[in-house]
Amino acid sequence: MGAQASNYCERKPHFTFIWAIENSLELDVNGLFESPRFVVQSIENSIWKIMFKVFFNRRIELAILREDNGANIIQTEFEFSVLGADGSPLRIQRSKKEFKVKDEGSLVLIEDYDEVLSQRRVEFLPNETLTVRCRMWGMGNEASETETCFARTRMGVDRRSFVWPIVGFSSLQPGQKRTHLLNPASYGSPQLILSLSLSERQGKDYLNFHIDQNYATIDHFFICNISLLDCDCRVFHSKKFQFFIQPHIPEVFTYRGFLEKDELLNDESSLLPNDVLSLRCEFKISAEPVFSRIENYRYLNLENLEWIKTEVSDIQLGELGESFTACCPFKKAFEELYEMEDLCDVSLRVGEKSFPAHKSILGARSPVFKAILTQDKREKINKVVDIPDMNVDTLGRLLLYIYKDTVQDLQWESAMDLFKAADKYHLLDLRKRCSFFLKSNLRVSNVCSIILLVYMHEDSDLRKFVENFISIQNNKVFKSEAWKNFRMENFSLALEITERVINFINENPLYDLVGSYADPLMK
Repeated sequence: MGAQASNYCERKPHFTFIWAIENSLELDVNGLFESPRFVVQSIENSIWKIMFKVFFNRRIELAILREDNGANIIQTEFEFSVLGADGSPLRIQRSKKEFKVKDEGSLVLIEDYDEVLSQRRVEFLPNETLTVRCRMWGMGNEASETETCFARTRMGVDRRSFVWPIVGFSSLQPGQKRTHLLNPASYGSPQLILSLSLSERQGKDYLNFHIDQNYATIDHFFICNISLLDCDCRVFHSKKFQFFIQPHIPEVFTYRGFLEKDELLNDESSLLPNDVLSLRCEFKISAEPVFSRIENYRYLNLENLEWIKTEVSDIQLGELGESFTACCPFKKAFEELYEMEDLCDVSLRVGEKSFPAHKSILGARSPVFKAILTQDKREKINKVVDIPDMNVDTLGRLLLYIYKDTVQDLQWESAMDLFKAADKYHLLDLRKRCSFFLKSNLRVSNVCSIILLVYMHEDSDLRKFVENFISIQNNKVFKSEAWKNFRMENFSLALEITERVINFINENPLYDLVGSYADPLMK
């Protein structure tokens, strides 16, 4: 075995992927994230990505996932290692696997993440950066040269910390509750509703905490630390929780028995000065990476350098970005064109209603409008373009976005109509905003109305979101009158969705156990 390992190490790898993960102290709250995709030309021009997994038991696992649709099977040896500051491997694991399409191979690289943080932090996390290396060997031929790819990801985290004063605590009775609303600190993060209540058990009253969420559009992992402060702001009692936030489930977490009420009343002068209970609440919530990109490809033989690719992820400002552009003079001037009809050179007409506009602006914002306004010379004569399959309200909202980059006062129906219009005229950012609104407001009562929309317009991300929602809420959805009507009118599509729900449940056997983890006293 030792000889085999030695021979293995002596072989020159076909491909080496080096991934620097910045802000690695936030790994504890980022349970699952991915590297950028990379191409291995020397192994059948295949496409791969690395998945980094941190489990509840503090184990760290790395997986390599095949992403291409090429050869049925690609046999390869792969090796994962964590590199120190000098580039030498601190932990190393290797394996061999026949990869089918969309197949993955995983290895446990670190058994105890806490050991890395506390005992060997300087060694493993120089400059708070964890560096992972993946080396790959193709089967059947030796590598004449090694292709090397460098990637970098900066972890994101949503931190929220505050002191919550519970005024008049002694008057709080079982069945009553106090709530605190915690708004998102970054775009895409959930809103949290923290509730404090009392419940009676065996003749005594205990403090309970409950957390609900709004607006989550993806899964989040969070760590919460709630501390009771005394009159000198010292921690008297503290509990740490960790759990998942799922987009379709408002209820996140319940903890019963934080502390007995009588214990507080017995030390009222220290713990309840002026009848005020002071709780320090600290949250760390996983967020999208700040960036994740390929920095370059290179062959170690620099004479054979063929290409360098840099891939930068989009920055989603959304509503949070509007304040940065609101004072821009150019933006203000651009918006004023929306109000100036005397310089317009075209009208968009829906029924009897016409909207004056500017061809150059419409064409610059939408490739579809550009094609419409340039392909037919007759439009220059009558200066009127009829817009079919759109109502007056939707066209008004569409033009408001084109000129002002603004979406206002959306409701469910208007968001669906605007989504259709954005898709038709290739306004991708507007479609993304409408999709975000629809995800945030998806309910059992309206899910059936959106199914045809996502299938007709081929939005795979929104479709997956809707299918997962139905999977998690399947009992309520499938019993609803709306679903029964939808199934009668769209039987084939309803059957396809039902099959996807069954597959989701089979692939995610723990999804319906969320409630069983929510209350530690029920374990």
